[in-house]
Amino acid sequence: MEVTAPPLLHAGAMVVAFACAALILLTGRGRHALLPALVAGVVGLWSLGRVFAVPAHPTGLPLLLDLTRDLVCIALLLALTLRFRGSRARRQVQAFAAGGGLLAGLALLLAAAAPQVGSDLLARLGLTLIVLLAAENLYRNVREPLRWHVVLPAIAIGGIAAFDLLVHAEAALSGSLSGDGDAARSAIAALAMPLLLLGVLRDRRLGRDAPVSRDAVFHGATLIVAGALLTVVGVAGEALRHLGPAWAPVLRTVLLGAAGIGLVLALATASFRSRLRSLVVDHFQRLRFDYRREWQRCAGTLSTPDNEMPAGLRAIRAIADAVDAPAGVLLLRGQGSVALEWARSWNRPACTLDGDFARDFGISVAARPQVAVLDPVTPAGLRNAFGPLWLVVPLLHDRLGLTGAVLLASPRAPFLLDREAFDLLRTLAREVAMFLAEHAAAERLAEQRRVQGYARQFAFVAHDVKAVASQLSMLLANAEENIANAEFQRDMLVTVRASADRIRGLITRLSAPEDAAPATPTAADAPARLRALAASRRHPVRIEQEGVAAPVAMTPDAFDSALGHLLDNAIDASVPDQPVRIRLRWQQHRVAIDVTDRGTGMSPEFIRDELFRPLGTTKQDGSGIGTWQARELLREAGGDLTVLSRPGVGTTMRLTLATTARAEAAVLEDRA
Repeated sequence: MEVTAPPLLHAGAMVVAFACAALILLTGRGRHALLPALVAGVVGLWSLGRVFAVPAHPTGLPLLLDLTRDLVCIALLLALTLRFRGSRARRQVQAFAAGGGLLAGLALLLAAAAPQVGSDLLARLGLTLIVLLAAENLYRNVREPLRWHVVLPAIAIGGIAAFDLLVHAEAALSGSLSGDGDAARSAIAALAMPLLLLGVLRDRRLGRDAPVSRDAVFHGATLIVAGALLTVVGVAGEALRHLGPAWAPVLRTVLLGAAGIGLVLALATASFRSRLRSLVVDHFQRLRFDYRREWQRCAGTLSTPDNEMPAGLRAIRAIADAVDAPAGVLLLRGQGSVALEWARSWNRPACTLDGDFARDFGISVAARPQVAVLDPVTPAGLRNAFGPLWLVVPLLHDRLGLTGAVLLASPRAPFLLDREAFDLLRTLAREVAMFLAEHAAAERLAEQRRVQGYARQFAFVAHDVKAVASQLSMLLANAEENIANAEFQRDMLVTVRASADRIRGLITRLSAPEDAAPATPTAADAPARLRALAASRRHPVRIEQEGVAAPVAMTPDAFDSALGHLLDNAIDASVPDQPVRIRLRWQQHRVAIDVTDRGTGMSPEFIRDELFRPLGTTKQDGSGIGTWQARELLREAGGDLTVLSRPGVGTTMRLTLATTARAEAAVLEDRA
């Protein structure tokens, strides 16, 4: 009994379609794979129905499956249109959906009215045309960057619809479907299903880079495809020669349809060769490392706080975890030295290297700064200090050169060291080198800031000691004439006691760390302190007060020091009989103190460039510290100093400070 072509083609198309449907469900991207899988499954059922259908006039279940296949193809195309075009295509989608539904219903009504005449062919022809138009609309209207995601589904379904359009047009002219054309429809649908599967794989972006070159993958895949194509051609020719004339027309039609789909695929892309190259390479790439995850892991390790993991340990772990090494040692070069000195160990003993070996090993690593496998037997100097080791990873900095090396122990399981692994280790080593350089620079900067802070405190203390010395010198100068005066003796004792207390306070301030945690502000009674400062000066000082007085958030010593410097500067700038004016104002939890003189004033350039420059002064016996110290003391207390001056008119030094209630609230907020 001779086996005819159509049943076998329908059965083969059914197997291909069901296999593609299963693969789409297994490899697809969640809900986006449901409609493509449904299309492939319906095509499989449709092919199964064609086995038992009458080719000339399919009715009943085969006709229903035929219409269902077209409707689900339209549904997939419209879903892709909405996904990639959004609400702009809503009206077009509604028009296509309504037209497809109406024509499908019309075909069913006509087939039921005249089942043997084929009066439904025109309605089915219109439904096929709608499928083709929906595929063309999807491809043409999607933006170029997104067309890569829809080109394969559009070509697959559009190819099926285009071939169906030819078959249905011939059937509408002749009055019935030809058996060969109906069999070729199943073959074309089977050829289109892998394109639909490939489109789903594209959407998921399963391709990963390979450890071999892309050119090798592409040319190798080209040879495989060419060989497979030649094999298929040979098999087809042999089949045509042995299976008889019944197969020839069908296979010729199938080959023509496949060539048409291939031509459309080539013309629909900007560069067929580049697209094919990318497609083949992406599906054959298999990188060993997930670089996104490796980068996130390295960044997370290096950004761990110091109190959880020291910087040296972070540097070792950032490299060791990439190759599953369970232990490691960090060696760093000392400043101005070529020797590699021990800095940190992880699961290895902490031990210093012998001086000669450390120098020789540092020179050897610097001479060839590449990731290298240590000899099968670890060098004696390293083995005696840290035990057996596996890899040496130099830490290269772009500006500093070789800054150190990370020595790694053998991994927990065998690890292949190929080119990709070495590239990853070199990249991580550069990142670790930059991290260690920045960490060392930050430590040096912190040390310099501590030294600068101590120097600034010492400058403040020296300036205040100078003021105390001047006060004591004046006291001694008056003592020779007034030592017998009992009132002078009492004033002398008070002055000496105050000077001693102030010197003790200065020593305490010098020994206190500058970066100590802020304490609850000590209140200073501004009016009382100002009156005391004014009384201790022989120059007239006028004090004015506005608003309800409240203690300011500044220690009395710091308040006296800051106001004393500014008051002395104002007195020096004033003529002897011209009083210095001090004005106090309280507003919204803050106090403003204006110290005003009617001296020569200062230019804006002098205020900007010279006034607050440390050690810069225009006075013969000045030190250039007073105004700068006053501003720093005010800023440490949460206040500030503003200078208002005009040449020939005078100067106003405006101090702003918070009251104790506001300052205590700010400290509590900082602690929280």
